[in-house]
Amino acid sequence: MVSCCLTSSHKPGGWRRTWSLVAFGGLGVLLCGCTAFNPAFVNLLEPGGSTSFATLPNAPGHVVIAIVNNTEVDEQLATYLGRQLNLSVLEISKLRPRVRIRVLITYVDGTSQTVEFIDGSPKLVDPAFNAQAFPDLNQNDLNNVVVLCDVASVQILPGGIEVFIPVPLAVYSLVQVQAPGGEPFVQYLATATLPPIFRKLQVDEVDGDGNVIAQRNIGVRDSPGPIPNVLCGSVVGITIDGVLAVPFFSQESDAPSYFIQDITSLSRIGGRYEVTVRVR
Repeated sequence: MVSCCLTSSHKPGGWRRTWSLVAFGGLGVLLCGCTAFNPAFVNLLEPGGSTSFATLPNAPGHVVIAIVNNTEVDEQLATYLGRQLNLSVLEISKLRPRVRIRVLITYVDGTSQTVEFIDGSPKLVDPAFNAQAFPDLNQNDLNNVVVLCDVASVQILPGGIEVFIPVPLAVYSLVQVQAPGGEPFVQYLATATLPPIFRKLQVDEVDGDGNVIAQRNIGVRDSPGPIPNVLCGSVVGITIDGVLAVPFFSQESDAPSYFIQDITSLSRIGGRYEVTVRVR
């Protein structure tokens, strides 16, 4: 049996209704209450997928917005998590970063609403930290919605793409140590620990000529702008590709960590990603 959730949010100027869809293996979606498969949406998720299901005419008067999470976990981090979570090789290969994307939908009458999508492995967290301590980790599994047709634009909010860092990060600093009966010396010591958190992905910093002066998580050309004039019956697909990664500064402990003065490692925490939007 397939179920679907209907939510309504009151905005100035009237009610906006958002239907969530239920997808099976990325192949097809049943529009609950709309009594139709949307062939464009099926094709968006997996080429040729529409031939796997009997389809009916598109539901009139709606726009589908969906995210497709094609991210992976870096090999070094996956190996570390495999040990911590006691996972098999097959289970490690199936790990997917937990991604959160906030999308602003603006309507032709000037009203708007923000939809939060979350997708990925919900239990991807180091057991040393209680997953229940992170209520936003599993607060929803929404990866697609259907909205009314009068959409003026769809836009990922600035700073609206986040990835969950599933491991604590030890923060190392250079600290002066006084040896008993000897001269003081400087060494690396872990002085703090960052708990697992959702981390906002940052766009590369560029100069006035467009040259990259600080590489972060997303290239300037890999972060799409607003999608205007979304036609009725369209499917807006937001795809995120990339690899979740964290630094491993300390070779002694073989645990995720970074040196606090290493700006490059600090700015790249979370990995490298590309975000694309297709409209059909």
